[in-house]
Amino acid sequence: MRLQSVDTHLVVALHALLQEKSVTRAARRVGVTQPSMSHALARLRAHFEDPLLIQVGRQMTLSERARDLAPRAAEAVERLEQVFRPVERFDPRRSQRTFRLVATDNLELLVLPALTALLAVEAPRVNLRCRNIPADFAELLRRGELDGKLGRGGPVPDGCRSTLLAAEEIVCVMRRGHPASRRPLTAARYAACEHLMVSPHGEDHGAIDRALAEQGLRRRVTLTVSHFLVAPFIVSGSDLLLTVSARVAAALARRLDLAVRPCPFQLEGYTLTLVWPERSEHDEGHRWLRDAIQRAVAVDSRPASPGV
Repeated sequence: MRLQSVDTHLVVALHALLQEKSVTRAARRVGVTQPSMSHALARLRAHFEDPLLIQVGRQMTLSERARDLAPRAAEAVERLEQVFRPVERFDPRRSQRTFRLVATDNLELLVLPALTALLAVEAPRVNLRCRNIPADFAELLRRGELDGKLGRGGPVPDGCRSTLLAAEEIVCVMRRGHPASRRPLTAARYAACEHLMVSPHGEDHGAIDRALAEQGLRRRVTLTVSHFLVAPFIVSGSDLLLTVSARVAAALARRLDLAVRPCPFQLEGYTLTLVWPERSEHDEGHRWLRDAIQRAVAVDSRPASPGV
Protein backbone atom coordinates (compact mmCIF):
# COMPACT_ATOMS: atom_id res chain seq x y z
CA MET A 1 0.00 0.00 0.00
CA ARG A 2 1.04 3.62 -0.54
CA LEU A 3 2.40 5.50 2.49
CA GLN A 4 0.49 8.60 1.34
CA SER A 5 -2.75 6.86 2.29
CA VAL A 6 -1.63 6.36 5.90
CA ASP A 7 -1.68 9.02 8.63
CA THR A 8 1.82 8.49 9.99
CA HIS A 9 0.80 10.15 13.27
CA LEU A 10 -1.03 6.90 13.94
CA VAL A 11 2.29 5.04 14.09
CA VAL A 12 3.21 6.93 17.26
CA ALA A 13 -0.23 6.32 18.74
CA LEU A 14 -0.10 2.62 17.84
CA HIS A 15 3.28 2.22 19.52
CA ALA A 16 2.10 3.97 22.69
CA LEU A 17 -1.13 1.94 22.88
CA LEU A 18 0.65 -1.38 22.40
CA GLN A 19 3.29 -0.48 24.97
CA GLU A 20 0.95 0.93 27.63
CA LYS A 21 -2.13 -1.26 26.98
CA SER A 22 -4.17 1.72 28.19
CA VAL A 23 -5.76 4.63 26.34
CA THR A 24 -5.19 6.93 29.32
CA ARG A 25 -1.53 6.07 29.78
CA ALA A 26 -0.90 6.12 26.02
CA ALA A 27 -2.43 9.62 25.80
CA ARG A 28 -0.22 10.80 28.66
CA ARG A 29 2.87 9.26 27.01
CA VAL A 30 2.26 10.94 23.67
CA GLY A 31 1.03 14.24 25.16
CA VAL A 32 -2.51 14.31 23.79
CA THR A 33 -5.96 14.20 25.38
CA GLN A 34 -7.68 10.91 26.19
CA PRO A 35 -10.46 11.55 23.62
CA SER A 36 -7.81 12.11 20.93
CA MET A 37 -6.13 8.81 21.78
CA SER A 38 -9.52 7.05 21.82
CA HIS A 39 -10.19 8.43 18.35
CA ALA A 40 -6.76 7.21 17.20
CA LEU A 41 -7.50 3.72 18.56
CA ALA A 42 -10.79 3.65 16.67
CA ARG A 43 -9.05 4.56 13.42
CA LEU A 44 -6.36 1.94 14.03
CA ARG A 45 -8.99 -0.73 14.69
CA ALA A 46 -10.73 0.19 11.45
CA HIS A 47 -7.48 0.17 9.49
CA PHE A 48 -6.29 -3.22 10.77
CA GLU A 49 -9.80 -4.67 11.07
CA ASP A 50 -8.80 -5.92 14.50
CA PRO A 51 -9.60 -4.77 18.06
CA LEU A 52 -5.89 -4.56 18.96
CA LEU A 53 -6.68 -3.97 22.66
CA ILE A 54 -9.09 -6.43 24.29
CA GLN A 55 -10.76 -6.04 27.70
CA VAL A 56 -10.00 -9.07 29.88
CA GLY A 57 -11.45 -8.62 33.32
CA ARG A 58 -10.33 -5.24 34.59
CA GLN A 59 -7.28 -5.07 32.29
CA MET A 60 -6.58 -4.59 28.63
CA THR A 61 -4.51 -7.13 26.72
CA LEU A 62 -3.16 -7.32 23.18
CA SER A 63 -4.84 -9.24 20.43
CA GLU A 64 -2.76 -11.69 18.40
CA ARG A 65 -2.51 -9.12 15.60
CA ALA A 66 -1.35 -6.48 18.08
CA ARG A 67 1.34 -8.81 19.44
CA ASP A 68 2.62 -9.20 15.90
CA LEU A 69 2.54 -5.44 15.31
CA ALA A 70 4.25 -4.40 18.56
CA PRO A 71 7.94 -4.93 17.57
CA ARG A 72 7.38 -3.47 14.11
CA ALA A 73 5.67 -0.39 15.53
CA ALA A 74 8.54 0.08 17.99
CA GLU A 75 11.08 -0.14 15.16
CA ALA A 76 9.09 2.31 13.01
CA VAL A 77 8.96 4.88 15.82
CA GLU A 78 12.67 4.48 16.49
CA ARG A 79 13.45 5.11 12.82
CA LEU A 80 11.19 8.17 12.76
CA GLU A 81 12.97 9.53 15.82
CA GLN A 82 16.31 9.05 14.07
CA VAL A 83 15.06 10.92 11.00
CA PHE A 84 13.80 13.91 12.96
CA ARG A 85 16.39 13.94 15.75
CA PRO A 86 18.31 17.27 15.83
CA VAL A 87 21.73 17.04 14.24
CA GLU A 88 24.44 16.72 16.87
CA ARG A 89 27.14 19.36 16.64
CA PHE A 90 30.53 17.94 15.74
CA ASP A 91 33.00 18.35 18.58
CA PRO A 92 36.41 17.08 17.43
CA ARG A 93 37.59 16.77 21.03
CA ARG A 94 34.84 14.28 21.87
CA SER A 95 33.91 12.74 18.52
CA GLN A 96 34.66 9.05 17.93
CA ARG A 97 33.82 9.32 14.25
CA THR A 98 35.75 7.28 11.67
CA PHE A 99 36.65 8.91 8.35
CA ARG A 100 37.54 6.80 5.31
CA LEU A 101 40.00 8.11 2.72
CA VAL A 102 41.72 6.76 -0.38
CA ALA A 103 45.07 8.16 -1.47
CA THR A 104 48.18 7.63 -3.51
CA ASP A 105 51.17 6.71 -1.39
CA ASN A 106 52.92 10.04 -2.04
CA LEU A 107 49.87 11.89 -0.69
CA GLU A 108 49.85 9.60 2.33
CA LEU A 109 53.46 10.61 2.94
CA LEU A 110 52.74 14.32 2.53
CA VAL A 111 49.47 14.47 4.46
CA LEU A 112 49.23 11.72 7.08
CA PRO A 113 52.23 12.47 9.36
CA ALA A 114 51.12 16.08 9.93
CA LEU A 115 47.44 15.11 10.00
CA THR A 116 48.10 12.43 12.63
CA ALA A 117 49.90 14.96 14.82
CA LEU A 118 47.00 17.37 14.37
CA LEU A 119 44.45 14.69 15.32
CA ALA A 120 46.39 13.83 18.47
CA VAL A 121 45.95 17.42 19.68
CA GLU A 122 42.52 18.40 18.32
CA ALA A 123 40.61 15.14 17.83
CA PRO A 124 42.25 12.35 19.86
CA ARG A 125 39.30 9.95 19.47
CA VAL A 126 38.67 10.44 15.76
CA ASN A 127 39.82 7.52 13.58
CA LEU A 128 41.16 7.51 10.01
CA ARG A 129 41.08 4.61 7.57
CA CYS A 130 43.21 5.17 4.47
CA ARG A 131 43.75 2.79 1.53
CA ASN A 132 44.78 2.83 -2.11
CA ILE A 133 42.56 4.46 -4.73
CA PRO A 134 40.20 1.95 -6.42
CA ALA A 135 38.94 2.44 -9.96
CA ASP A 136 35.37 3.02 -8.71
CA PHE A 137 36.32 5.61 -6.05
CA ALA A 138 33.80 8.15 -7.44
CA GLU A 139 30.90 5.75 -7.00
CA LEU A 140 32.08 4.88 -3.48
CA LEU A 141 32.15 8.59 -2.64
CA ARG A 142 28.63 9.10 -3.98
CA ARG A 143 27.34 6.08 -2.03
CA GLY A 144 28.82 7.39 1.21
CA GLU A 145 31.32 4.56 1.60
CA LEU A 146 34.24 6.99 1.33
CA ASP A 147 34.76 10.48 2.75
CA GLY A 148 37.50 11.69 0.45
CA LYS A 149 40.12 10.98 -2.20
CA LEU A 150 43.63 12.43 -2.00
CA GLY A 151 45.55 12.35 -5.24
CA ARG A 152 46.55 13.94 -8.49
CA GLY A 153 44.12 16.52 -9.82
CA GLY A 154 41.84 15.67 -12.70
CA PRO A 155 38.20 15.97 -13.78
CA VAL A 156 35.88 16.19 -10.77
CA PRO A 157 33.41 13.27 -10.87
CA ASP A 158 29.67 13.97 -10.99
CA GLY A 159 28.23 14.44 -7.53
CA CYS A 160 31.58 15.44 -6.05
CA ARG A 161 33.49 18.56 -5.07
CA SER A 162 37.23 19.25 -5.15
CA THR A 163 39.77 21.65 -3.69
CA LEU A 164 43.41 22.32 -4.51
CA LEU A 165 45.87 21.15 -1.86
CA ALA A 166 49.13 22.05 -3.59
CA ALA A 167 50.69 22.76 -6.97
CA GLU A 168 53.46 20.25 -7.58
CA GLU A 169 56.78 20.78 -9.34
CA ILE A 170 58.97 18.07 -10.86
CA VAL A 171 62.63 17.58 -9.90
CA CYS A 172 65.36 15.02 -10.52
CA VAL A 173 66.71 12.97 -7.64
CA MET A 174 69.94 10.93 -7.49
CA ARG A 175 72.28 9.61 -4.85
CA ARG A 176 74.86 12.06 -3.61
CA GLY A 177 78.05 11.34 -5.53
CA HIS A 178 76.21 10.17 -8.65
CA PRO A 179 78.32 11.02 -11.75
CA ALA A 180 75.53 13.25 -13.05
CA SER A 181 75.61 15.32 -9.85
CA ARG A 182 79.13 16.66 -10.56
CA ARG A 183 78.12 18.85 -13.52
CA PRO A 184 75.06 20.90 -14.45
CA LEU A 185 72.30 18.51 -15.51
CA THR A 186 71.39 19.09 -19.15
CA ALA A 187 68.68 17.30 -21.09
CA ALA A 188 71.33 15.29 -22.98
CA ARG A 189 73.10 14.24 -19.77
CA TYR A 190 69.74 13.40 -18.22
CA ALA A 191 68.81 11.17 -21.16
CA ALA A 192 72.19 9.42 -21.01
CA CYS A 193 71.54 8.20 -17.46
CA GLU A 194 69.68 5.05 -16.51
CA HIS A 195 66.32 5.76 -14.94
CA LEU A 196 63.87 4.50 -12.37
CA MET A 197 60.22 5.20 -13.20
CA VAL A 198 57.22 5.14 -10.88
CA SER A 199 54.48 3.44 -12.87
CA PRO A 200 51.38 2.52 -10.81
CA HIS A 201 49.68 1.01 -13.88
CA GLY A 202 52.70 -0.68 -15.46
CA GLU A 203 53.55 1.71 -18.31
CA ASP A 204 57.25 2.16 -19.13
CA HIS A 205 56.80 5.46 -21.00
CA GLY A 206 55.06 8.67 -20.00
CA ALA A 207 55.06 12.47 -20.13
CA ILE A 208 58.81 12.62 -19.48
CA ASP A 209 59.54 10.43 -22.49
CA ARG A 210 57.25 12.51 -24.69
CA ALA A 211 59.01 15.70 -23.58
CA LEU A 212 62.41 14.16 -24.36
CA ALA A 213 61.23 12.95 -27.76
CA GLU A 214 60.34 16.54 -28.69
CA GLN A 215 64.07 17.31 -28.30
CA GLY A 216 65.13 14.20 -30.21
CA LEU A 217 66.21 12.44 -27.01
CA ARG A 218 65.38 9.09 -25.49
CA ARG A 219 66.11 7.68 -22.05
CA ARG A 220 66.51 4.11 -20.84
CA VAL A 221 64.09 3.11 -18.07
CA THR A 222 66.00 0.35 -16.30
CA LEU A 223 63.43 -0.26 -13.58
CA THR A 224 59.77 0.53 -12.94
CA VAL A 225 58.03 0.32 -9.57
CA SER A 226 54.39 0.74 -8.65
CA HIS A 227 54.80 2.95 -5.55
CA PHE A 228 56.34 6.38 -5.11
CA LEU A 229 57.83 5.75 -1.70
CA VAL A 230 60.01 2.76 -2.58
CA ALA A 231 61.70 4.65 -5.43
CA PRO A 232 63.92 7.05 -3.39
CA PHE A 233 65.27 4.12 -1.37
CA ILE A 234 66.28 2.34 -4.58
CA VAL A 235 67.89 5.52 -5.93
CA SER A 236 69.88 6.02 -2.74
CA GLY A 237 71.80 2.79 -3.38
CA SER A 238 72.12 2.85 -7.16
CA ASP A 239 73.08 5.01 -10.14
CA LEU A 240 69.48 5.30 -11.30
CA LEU A 241 67.92 8.73 -11.75
CA LEU A 242 64.41 9.42 -10.46
CA THR A 243 62.13 12.18 -11.71
CA VAL A 244 59.56 12.84 -9.01
CA SER A 245 57.51 15.50 -7.23
CA ALA A 246 59.43 18.13 -5.32
CA ARG A 247 57.50 17.39 -2.13
CA VAL A 248 58.35 13.71 -2.16
CA ALA A 249 61.98 14.68 -2.75
CA ALA A 250 61.81 17.16 0.13
CA ALA A 251 60.45 14.54 2.49
CA LEU A 252 63.23 12.02 1.80
CA ALA A 253 66.27 13.80 0.33
CA ARG A 254 68.09 14.61 3.57
CA ARG A 255 67.09 11.37 5.23
CA LEU A 256 68.49 9.30 2.36
CA ASP A 257 71.35 11.67 1.44
CA LEU A 258 69.99 12.38 -2.03
CA ALA A 259 70.91 15.18 -4.40
CA VAL A 260 68.02 17.14 -5.94
CA ARG A 261 68.39 18.91 -9.28
CA PRO A 262 65.99 20.98 -11.41
CA CYS A 263 64.39 19.12 -14.27
CA PRO A 264 66.59 20.08 -17.29
CA PHE A 265 63.73 20.40 -19.76
CA GLN A 266 60.23 21.85 -19.80
CA LEU A 267 57.88 19.51 -17.96
CA GLU A 268 54.46 20.59 -16.77
CA GLY A 269 53.75 20.05 -13.10
CA TYR A 270 50.44 18.92 -11.68
CA THR A 271 48.07 19.61 -8.82
CA LEU A 272 47.29 17.64 -5.69
CA THR A 273 43.63 17.72 -4.74
CA LEU A 274 41.09 16.54 -2.21
CA VAL A 275 37.82 15.23 -3.69
CA TRP A 276 34.72 14.63 -1.56
CA PRO A 277 31.02 13.87 -2.16
CA GLU A 278 28.54 16.76 -2.48
CA ARG A 279 26.38 15.03 0.12
CA SER A 280 29.05 15.85 2.73
CA GLU A 281 29.47 19.49 1.72
CA HIS A 282 27.72 20.94 4.80
CA ASP A 283 28.41 18.16 7.28
CA GLU A 284 30.23 19.74 10.25
CA GLY A 285 32.53 16.78 10.81
CA HIS A 286 33.46 16.58 7.16
CA ARG A 287 34.10 20.32 6.98
CA TRP A 288 36.45 19.96 9.93
CA LEU A 289 38.25 17.06 8.20
CA ARG A 290 38.73 19.05 4.99
CA ASP A 291 40.15 21.97 6.92
CA ALA A 292 42.44 19.65 8.90
CA ILE A 293 43.80 18.09 5.69
CA GLN A 294 44.52 21.50 4.20
CA ARG A 295 46.32 22.60 7.38
CA ALA A 296 48.32 19.35 7.39
CA VAL A 297 49.50 20.01 3.82
CA ALA A 298 50.44 23.57 4.75
CA VAL A 299 52.62 22.33 7.63
CA ASP A 300 55.02 20.67 5.20
CA SER A 301 54.51 22.61 1.99
CA ARG A 302 58.16 23.41 1.38
CA PRO A 303 59.43 21.59 -1.76
CA ALA A 304 63.03 20.48 -1.89
CA SER A 305 65.44 23.14 -3.06
CA PRO A 306 67.46 22.01 -6.09
CA GLY A 307 71.01 21.46 -4.98
CA VAL A 308 70.07 19.71 -1.73
